[in-house]
Amino acid sequence: MKHFKILKKKGFKLFSNWQQLNNKSIYVLGTKNEKNFDFYVKKALKNKCMYICCHDKFRNSIPQNNLKFFFYKDNSELTNIAKYFFSTPKIKVIFITGTNGKTSIAYGCNKLLTLNKINSSYLGTLGFYINSKRVKKLINTTPDYIEILNLIDHAERSKCKFIFIEASSIGYMEGRLGNLKYDLCLLTNLKSDHLDYHKNLKNYHLAKIEMIKKLSKKNSKILIQDSKLKSKLKSINRNIYDQNNFIKNHNLITDIENDGIVNIKINKNKFQIQTINDFVLKNTISILHIYNSLVGKFPNILNKSIFPKGRSDIVFKKANKIIIIDYAHTEDAFKNLLTSLNQKFDKIIVVYGCGGDRDASKRLDIAKTVSNYSNLQIITNDNPRSENPKHIRDVLCKKSKNAISIANRENAIKYGIKILSKNNGLLIIAGKGHEDKQIYKNKVISFSDHLIVKKYAKNL
Repeated sequence: MKHFKILKKKGFKLFSNWQQLNNKSIYVLGTKNEKNFDFYVKKALKNKCMYICCHDKFRNSIPQNNLKFFFYKDNSELTNIAKYFFSTPKIKVIFITGTNGKTSIAYGCNKLLTLNKINSSYLGTLGFYINSKRVKKLINTTPDYIEILNLIDHAERSKCKFIFIEASSIGYMEGRLGNLKYDLCLLTNLKSDHLDYHKNLKNYHLAKIEMIKKLSKKNSKILIQDSKLKSKLKSINRNIYDQNNFIKNHNLITDIENDGIVNIKINKNKFQIQTINDFVLKNTISILHIYNSLVGKFPNILNKSIFPKGRSDIVFKKANKIIIIDYAHTEDAFKNLLTSLNQKFDKIIVVYGCGGDRDASKRLDIAKTVSNYSNLQIITNDNPRSENPKHIRDVLCKKSKNAISIANRENAIKYGIKILSKNNGLLIIAGKGHEDKQIYKNKVISFSDHLIVKKYAKNL
């Protein structure tokens, strides 16, 4: 460890992204794959980086060159190394976790603070933001620990008071959150997700609860959307705040108008949003709950900019025809989306598919749920990856009541819009949300649901 102390004094910094390397960098190379290891060692050399910190498995197979190697055995050792280069964050760290709603709430909190002239940062599915500007795209919802620490450092240098982090269960289990402690954590809900990784629902839920417990500071606050979650958190007996109590204590009232306008009255404050989905309203109240907990008052301004692209996103509205783009890709997300509508529709059409190389067991349940709450299901390709896309579509069609299979996603959306042109109703295009690409085996193609809707809905 003394070597790191010396290098720190000489001005060296710790990075896990090879693109940031230079002759004053120590490269934390997290891969355990030998092929990737060799590839990234070459990248380090190219960027004139001479120090690499890697997993102990490579100790006896390091390449013959001028590089100096350091080794760590596990994530706890890496966390200790990080302490030499990063001080405890002064910025307030807020974790947003749960099965559904993480992105909407974390992004929305950052946007709401920015709207009200408070510097903040967001880190998650949509990237890394300083105030309202995206600074960087991220590969994972929860990046690796060293990158998170560098991004927190960036936020602090940008004079941000708060950073909102989407804290995923997989990220925690893989050590990507390291020993980062939160000041406030919101738990949205606990349903079913990532079973391909966690193997069963119990393991998934235990990972979430363990993360909340182990990464808490002494005086951290925990907010919960669903009062039923209190029983899950019974091992944590302090500073837990229920959203239902927040609503009662602040006399929060919602008034839903027929055209999708929702008025939120809270004490002397009045806000207005546009949504046809009660789940969006619930997340908006969570955002207000967090804002009030952090700032001690309610915002002066709240508008539609707090909603991220592709989350119950109303992209077309004319008379009795509405098109929504949503990121729903789990059974529970679809159920929230389809059963929380605050107005009635003559016809509900859903365009969707399921991603390949992901938890295949959830597909039948998704198909049943979508089928139960819609009039027509247009089954199409999502991101098939290495799987046979027809096989995925066939599985979904088999458990659907009124489905049509259209492989090409653009044609599927076009067909949905054609049906909508002849009927009043709601068209939901689900599964990809903000994404702007499709993945077929090793091929990545540009694709945006938003652009396709814009192309075909203009004549509705």
